[in-house]
Amino acid sequence: MKIIPITRHSLPDEIIKQIKEIIIDGNLKPGDKLPPERELAERFNVGRTTIREALKALSYTKIIVRTREGTIINGNVLDYFSDSLNEKLIAKYIDLDDLSETRKLIEVKNAGLAAQKATKEDIKILQKNVSYMKRCIAKNKISEYIATNVKFHEIIAEITQNRVLYEVFTAVKGLLKESQEMIIKYPGIMGHSFKYHKKICRAIEEGKACVAEEAMLAHLDDVNKALKSFVNKNIF
Repeated sequence: MKIIPITRHSLPDEIIKQIKEIIIDGNLKPGDKLPPERELAERFNVGRTTIREALKALSYTKIIVRTREGTIINGNVLDYFSDSLNEKLIAKYIDLDDLSETRKLIEVKNAGLAAQKATKEDIKILQKNVSYMKRCIAKNKISEYIATNVKFHEIIAEITQNRVLYEVFTAVKGLLKESQEMIIKYPGIMGHSFKYHKKICRAIEEGKACVAEEAMLAHLDDVNKALKSFVNKNIF
């Protein structure tokens, strides 16, 4: 396969783009093995850290798979190019710490504002969401739990009555769903996550902004920890 050396410093995006184009052109096919990291670093003219970042992003979106035999192109790779969310992840490279930091900036404040502004009707809607989430856990309805979980955070964004904050949350909502799908099969993860949602909901019901923010921050820290654990165990 033909690789063009990267001249700009530390650009995993460029590597991701080239690998994607190589696959689309048919020079790398499903099941083909990528060269080792050291060789890729030399051919792209970048450091191995940059190569690892690019491969990590490609792994998140299941374009490549790490095996004992090496890094190979996923057998269903062409299916992933048609998915808009995965396309965005491939093109832009979303780091877990970046996502966690962004969610903290948005959602911790959202929780505090929701506690200050929630009406009785808002609280009923949030409580209904939490109740349904509990039923999803009891019946092990994974996909429905994910949707309800994401909706919980969206409802809080709506309660803030701040259109800008709501639109910013909407921009990362797809990534939130993607991260949920990554870790949802962890044993006990739904019940563990649910405890945080209950705490956040209760703080908003009681109008305790600081408590709501603290509960949301603890929840997001816990999610990021679980995501990193998942990636380390299942990809690298």
